[in-house]
Amino acid sequence: MAKRKRYKHSNFVMILMLAPYAFLLVAFGVLPLFMAVAEVPGPSLTNADGGWDAFSIVVQDFRFPVAVKNVGGFMLYFIPMMMITVIAMALMLDVKTTKWGKYLRLAYIVPASISGAVAVLVWWAIFEPTISPIKSVLSFFGVDSARQIWQTENLTYLIAIMAFFAIAGNWILIQYGSLQNISSEIIEAARVDGCSAFQLAVRIKLPLIQKYVVYMAVLVFAGGLQIFVEPQLLNTGVYTGIASSWSFDQLSYELAFKAGDFGGASALSIILLIPSLIGALIVIFKTDMFDVKTNADKGADKELNV
Repeated sequence: MAKRKRYKHSNFVMILMLAPYAFLLVAFGVLPLFMAVAEVPGPSLTNADGGWDAFSIVVQDFRFPVAVKNVGGFMLYFIPMMMITVIAMALMLDVKTTKWGKYLRLAYIVPASISGAVAVLVWWAIFEPTISPIKSVLSFFGVDSARQIWQTENLTYLIAIMAFFAIAGNWILIQYGSLQNISSEIIEAARVDGCSAFQLAVRIKLPLIQKYVVYMAVLVFAGGLQIFVEPQLLNTGVYTGIASSWSFDQLSYELAFKAGDFGGASALSIILLIPSLIGALIVIFKTDMFDVKTNADKGADKELNV
C-alpha cells in the first residue's frame, strides 16, 4: 500500500512539473497551428474568394523565389560555419582542463548574450569607417563608406556572420557539456591504446556525442529557416529597402500586416513548419537523443562487444 502511494505521489509530482510546459506548448504551439490552418481558406484582399489555393498563390508570389534564394544562400554559409566551428571549438575546449577554463567558457557565452537586434547595430558600427575599431583594415581594402559593404547582394554572408556570432557561444558550451558526459574510463582506455588528441576527438568523442550534433543541426536549420530580426532591422532601421521581403518570415509579415492576406501568411507559416517538423521527427525517431542510456553505458556495451 505504501509503495502504491509513493508511486501515485511520484506521478503527481511528474505531472505537476510537466504542466507548465504542456500549457505553454498548447497555448503557443498547438493552438496557433490550428488557428493558422483555419485561417488559410479564409477570404483576404489578395484572395477574395478564399480557399485552399492560398498555398499555390503564396508559392507563385514573385517574392517567394527571391526569399528561397536569399535564405538558401544564407543557410549555405550559416549552417556549415556553425557546425564546423562549434564542434571544433568544443572539442578543443575539452582537450585540457586548466584554471582558466571557466573564464574561457565565459568568454564564449558573453557574445551570445547579445540579441539579434543589438548584433545588427554592433556590426553596422564595425563596418562604418568613421567609428569602426578596424578602420585601418577597412581603409586598406579601400572601404571609406559603410554603403560599400551594406549592399543587398552582400547580405547572405553578412547576415550569416551576424547570426553566427549571436548564437555560436551558447552552442559551444552546450556541446562542451555533452562532452563532459563521456566516461573518463573510455577516454583513459583510448589514451592507453595510443590515441593522440586528434584521434581521441575524432574517433572517440565525436561519435559519442553524435546525437547532440544531430540535435544541434536540426535546431540550427530550423532557426536559419526562420531568420527575421537581422534582415528586418536592416531594412527598416539601418538602410531602408536594403532587405525588403528578404526572408520567408519577412514575406509572411508583409503578407499579413501590409497586404492584409492573413490566409497567405498562415499558408507560408505552415509551409515553413514542414521541414522543421521533419527535422524534429528525425531527432526523435532516428537518433537515441531520448534514450535513457548514458554515453558511459553505451561505451561499456561497445567495449563488451569488442
